[in-house]
Parts: sequence; C-alpha cells; structure tokens
Amino acid sequence: MADSIGEFTLNHTGSVLAKNDEGVVVTYVNYEGTATGFGTGFGTMSFPLPDGGATSGTCSWAGQGFPPDSEWTSSSGEGAWEQVEGEYAWQISIPALQISNGRTIRSEGVLDLKARTFNGQMFEG
Repeated sequence: MADSIGEFTLNHTGSVLAKNDEGVVVTYVNYEGTATGFGTGFGTMSFPLPDGGATSGTCSWAGQGFPPDSEWTSSSGEGAWEQVEGEYAWQISIPALQISNGRTIRSEGVLDLKARTFNGQMFEG
C-alpha cells in the first residue's frame, strides 16, 4: 500500500434524513475538522440506506477545505462503507476523491458511529 500523504480528523455536527426520488432513505451527515494540506474543512457524507441492518453500502462525499497558504478547494467522490465487525463503526473507502485544484486522492477512514467521528488517512490517487 502507498504511503499516507496526510490524515483527517472530523467531528459529526448534524444529520438530515430524507427519501430520494426512488423512495430510499438517505442520511446526509455533516462533518467539520482538519485535514493535512487542506486546513480546516467542512463536508457532507451521504449514505443511501435501502435495507435495515445492512452491513455495507455506497456513500458519497462533498466538501470544502481552507488551506492556510492557498485558495480554498472543494472535493467530491463516490465510495463504499462496510461495517467493522463487532463495532458500531463503518470502514469508509473513497478511491478517487476529486479536488477542485485538479488533484485526485484516495481516502480511507473509520466512521465511529458511537463517538460521532470520522478519522483516517489520505493517499495519492
């Protein structure tokens, strides 16, 4: 596996649940925190929740970062989650997170549902 280019530490700040056009409940989870090279940031992770008790599924991210030495950036990407066995947590993988400055990175982290945190590592895409 490639070496990490940095880490992110995010805290859950709120959620919205709504049905999409197909009648699937989607939860939109808002986060704020910091990420190496991106400074302070904000973002929303969305999770379609078609089946109660599911142990995996899809997710997507949209966010904005404010690096201390450059212009702000936006980011977005599609990924997947999988429940961490025996824990109230999900492993999140976003293989191609598109950054508005033209960069693509990979994001891997753990969303701890009990602690309400999302922490992980970033890698060159």
